[in-house]
Amino acid sequence: MRKLLLFALLSVATFASAQEEKFVIRGTMTSTRLCYSDETVKEVKLEHMVDGQPVVIATAPVVDNKFILEGTAPESVGLYSITGFDNGSLQVFLEEGEIEVYPFDAAYPVAAKIGGTPCNDTYQAYLDLNNRCVQESKERMKKTLESIPEEVKGNPEAESRYSSPTFYVNNMHFKVAIMDFIYENINSPVVLYVIKYAMVPTFTTETIKGFLRAVPEELHKQSMYRELMNDMLAADLKEGSEAPDISGRTPDGKEVSLSDFRGKYVFIDFWASWCAPCRREIPFLKEALAYSEKSDNLVVFSYSIDNNMEDWVNCIEKSQLVHKNWMHVSVLKGWNSDGIRLFGVKGVPHTVLIDPDGNVVQFGLRGEEMVKKLKGIVDGANK
Repeated sequence: MRKLLLFALLSVATFASAQEEKFVIRGTMTSTRLCYSDETVKEVKLEHMVDGQPVVIATAPVVDNKFILEGTAPESVGLYSITGFDNGSLQVFLEEGEIEVYPFDAAYPVAAKIGGTPCNDTYQAYLDLNNRCVQESKERMKKTLESIPEEVKGNPEAESRYSSPTFYVNNMHFKVAIMDFIYENINSPVVLYVIKYAMVPTFTTETIKGFLRAVPEELHKQSMYRELMNDMLAADLKEGSEAPDISGRTPDGKEVSLSDFRGKYVFIDFWASWCAPCRREIPFLKEALAYSEKSDNLVVFSYSIDNNMEDWVNCIEKSQLVHKNWMHVSVLKGWNSDGIRLFGVKGVPHTVLIDPDGNVVQFGLRGEEMVKKLKGIVDGANK
């Protein structure tokens, strides 16, 4: 009997856990007619951008002006799009629970209001705030333009002496409103998107870094946090500054990040299998790594900008680029790789030496100079 009771309790717990991981999006349209044709919306799709391409997560038919999208909630909360319209899309934060898309006109999906879950309630509050700021700015500017003396109207330079201060006031009001919103909602993943889309275009890098460092530790796991912090670090990358955290997959498919080696010196080597100057550096890398055989304080992080998996892996195997302290990664996107953008790589080979705290020590080490530097690091650890 006890075993049966225990099994029943475990079954209920498992079922409840599974239920908590689900999302349901319920939407209602006041009209299903599209904006630019007499056609109506027959189906909607829930999409997410992956590597710059839309990936369909769920689809649902539109029945009696309603739709229900459902599925498994992602581990990391993110912004997803509901498509199927000809005049934009509507966005929701995908998280577990029941998300409500309140009655809207299919011809203007961007005007839809959302709610029902913590992130979507917060997101709608931000959209409402943004709309209020826009409306208030318009009203201030309208009053300013109406107050311009008749003898000044028609003279752009003279008119700007009236409109410029109002533009400045509007900008400051918006900045203050955004900072207040972030402060009040600092525990929500939504603030990361507000920082990206509202702060990045107009605030200084240092101000944005300050807000990012203020968000709670648990939000550091969000992909948007890493993207933002990397962009801020890349904007001021120099010797002595903190390096962006790049990642890629090894030839056997394991995802590895630069931050995985925090506590060690990391020599980042941006290269490609087709790059002759890169291959000329191989003997020097092998010499430095051979010297580090009995040390574990140095890692060579070879970040390939190859597009083709076979070319990359064949080069590693044929050139015997193997050592316990040698890590090979790539995203197979060529010059569109994040590492290239974040480290400002203009050509390969390109090298960056990172210290155990994740800060840049030196750029451009190659040949005998590189070997001498890396041997010195190993010697320092072995003393």
